[in-house]
Amino acid sequence: MSMTTTTMDSPAARFVPTARQAWHLVLGGFAATGFYEVWANWPTHLFAGYPLEPPALVKALFHHQLGWGVGDIMAKALHYLTGVVFYPLGYWLVTRVSPFGHPADGWIWGVITYFIALGFWAPLAGLPFLLIGENNPLSFMSLIGHAIFGYVLAVVFQGLERASPSR
Repeated sequence: MSMTTTTMDSPAARFVPTARQAWHLVLGGFAATGFYEVWANWPTHLFAGYPLEPPALVKALFHHQLGWGVGDIMAKALHYLTGVVFYPLGYWLVTRVSPFGHPADGWIWGVITYFIALGFWAPLAGLPFLLIGENNPLSFMSLIGHAIFGYVLAVVFQGLERASPSR
């Protein structure tokens, strides 16, 4: 039995993590978001000429859709909340239906998060789809960063689950 398979009583319970699994997901999300922050600010800046700035995407989204000015702290908090809580929960759901298993499910989820961020949210924020155009190097670095984010999330989560299995 793989670590992404559970033996719960009801089919619906399979899609809700236990408290321990939720904690492991948060820890994985924290590690993955920490990696992403380093990736966004150092290698991306060297390769693309400027860093990835997810809080700027959050600010642009709120301004473009609602006309609201969101401050730096709120934008960063929403970005971190997404990386530490929401994307890990999405990873959890993907592992419930993914036939690929670990670590492929992490890579796949990472690529999905790239499409969520730059394929869905960026156009809603008034930016080009996947930042295609003048921002191709930035888009490429975002793709790599998100893919590795998913991998780090999966490795940390699966490692914690092996070390202290949820029942």
